[in-house]
Amino acid sequence: MTKEEAKALILKYNSGLCSDGERELVEDWYSQFAIDEASGLSESDFDQIGAEMWAGLPDEVKGKAGRSRTVKLWSRIAAAAAVLLVVGLGVFFYNYYTNTLRHLEGSAATRDLVNDLNPGSNKAYLILSNGKRVSLTDAANGAIAKEAGVEITKTADGKVIYTTRHPEGGTTEGSVSGRSLPGVEMTTMNTIETPKGGQYQVRLPDGSKVWLNAASKLIYPVSFIGRGQREVTLSGEAYFEIAKDKSHPFHVKTLKQDVEVLGTHFNINSYADEPNTKTTLLEGSVAVRHLEGSAATRDLSYRRDDAKGRDEVVLKPGQESVLAGGRIKVVPADLEEAVAWKNGLFRFENADLPTVMRQIARWYDVEIVYPAQIPAGTFTGEVYRNMTASKVLDGIGFTGVKFKIEGKKIIITH
Repeated sequence: MTKEEAKALILKYNSGLCSDGERELVEDWYSQFAIDEASGLSESDFDQIGAEMWAGLPDEVKGKAGRSRTVKLWSRIAAAAAVLLVVGLGVFFYNYYTNTLRHLEGSAATRDLVNDLNPGSNKAYLILSNGKRVSLTDAANGAIAKEAGVEITKTADGKVIYTTRHPEGGTTEGSVSGRSLPGVEMTTMNTIETPKGGQYQVRLPDGSKVWLNAASKLIYPVSFIGRGQREVTLSGEAYFEIAKDKSHPFHVKTLKQDVEVLGTHFNINSYADEPNTKTTLLEGSVAVRHLEGSAATRDLSYRRDDAKGRDEVVLKPGQESVLAGGRIKVVPADLEEAVAWKNGLFRFENADLPTVMRQIARWYDVEIVYPAQIPAGTFTGEVYRNMTASKVLDGIGFTGVKFKIEGKKIIITH
């Protein structure tokens, strides 16, 4: 296991998204404080991580820990949770933080948050081509549907997988070449949609992987075989890892843009209630085009460069396109912020209150009630998405702002 894989696994564990096997592995790491030589970190690396971790803790926390907690112990915790260098939260600090929240219960800081809300989870609905609506939350693991040679399977860790089964035997994943399958119409489409408070992952018929954030919808063909290009339609937010196939470009359509890729990793945020549509590139190359006219017309004509922005751009890794007012601008991307939701985090950089609360509303399936005048100020930081709403709200600091949970509402006062 590489260092990056270990970091990703710990984030997945902290978000409550691990499979049984993954969860057992992580918990074994924690219980034994074992050093995995395959992680690529030496004993001295662990010692350095532990020292940095300890040095970064507040003095009062060090005092509570006591001198008996040596740096060596901290380094071994860091060995299991190397992710702390990325997310900035150590195991002890996380426990200390949540214990502090429990201590504050009944105080002015949290007494209005007693009606708590649980975080979102793996929840989605699959809509088949015949209109049948399948709750993936309630469906048993294993095969859940078959549509003209394509088997649709649900896994225990929140994934839907499409596998093409050929009449002459055998299966196909990760390919769109070849003749059309008998009985599969070119217009046969499926839809997977997540409610507020839900997320899900789908592996498309070509082998591409898509992670859907809360309140999102993806429309895609049951099979890409026999099609000139691969095309899906997105509303909401999704992270894509596209299977490479140079002869069959992959297109992601949203209401206002078309993203063309050959094989790459990227994130698209296209929520209707967000002011801009953002496409963030982590790996590979994508072309982003502004769509003129109605999305229903699939009109791929677009205007060229002008003084204030462009209507077609090609992104490089580490760049982000921002579509606003019919024009696209390219800016440096905060990659960790763009995919924080996929990694089980809320992450904000100088975000105002409405920006923060839109994410909270989608993940906890609540309505946000603002005062007549929305409080000013910004928040920078990150909080785990697997915590209850009260703990997340307590961790988000806006001077003079108070939160009150009433049923499915978060009421903001100041």
